[in-house]
Amino acid sequence: MTIRWVLLLLLPVSAAYAGQIIEVEPGGTYPVRAAANDLTSIGMADGLRLQAVFGMETVVSISKDEAFGRAIIKPISTKPFSLIVTDENGDSYSLEVTPVDGPGEVITLQRKSHQANESLIKAEREMPFTSRLKRTLKTVARGDVPAGYTVERRDQAVALWVEADLRLLRIYQGSMTIEHYVLRNVSGTEMRLDEREFKHLGRVVSVAIRHHVLAPQGATDVFIVRDASGARGDIHERT
Repeated sequence: MTIRWVLLLLLPVSAAYAGQIIEVEPGGTYPVRAAANDLTSIGMADGLRLQAVFGMETVVSISKDEAFGRAIIKPISTKPFSLIVTDENGDSYSLEVTPVDGPGEVITLQRKSHQANESLIKAEREMPFTSRLKRTLKTVARGDVPAGYTVERRDQAVALWVEADLRLLRIYQGSMTIEHYVLRNVSGTEMRLDEREFKHLGRVVSVAIRHHVLAPQGATDVFIVRDASGARGDIHERT
């Protein structure tokens, strides 16, 4: 059996379609229903766009809607099937789809971490800075988006040392600015890292390193925290 990967293309969604709003978290599996004999639209809430849909072409037809960042599916049989959906942030969700009789469906995936939870955001902002910083960094390190934050994906090389390859992957913007890097030891000897070595990368408030000792070709996550302005000072991209 072959699995087909489809980038999004979207068809206009009829307001007459039945709607499903599914609360999701990255890596989770969720049951949904799809019209057995009509089109079903799948998309993300909060302005996120779908990037790809994986499904067996023997059980489902998949098309894409680039205008809205959604996917359009139509079951080929009445048997349940699975889809893997990936959003523009690179997070994936598994959908267990059951075809049902009825009109076309509109499925909207609502990330729990993207919901407008004003009380949670307010409570976090009232926490002491150190506690808030640790909590936010733990959320980011898990690959989640903290409440009240947006995320911008990057793939940008940054000049550091000859022995290191440093790439900026993501920028999380909220009450603080958190930059997620991956650092790789490209030398032939063991590398030991210290948070203080990253203080020169602009206006740095805090630095967190997942692994402080890297073997040759070893890599680690590095998180650099700045204030909400995201001011980076004299940081240079590598070309």
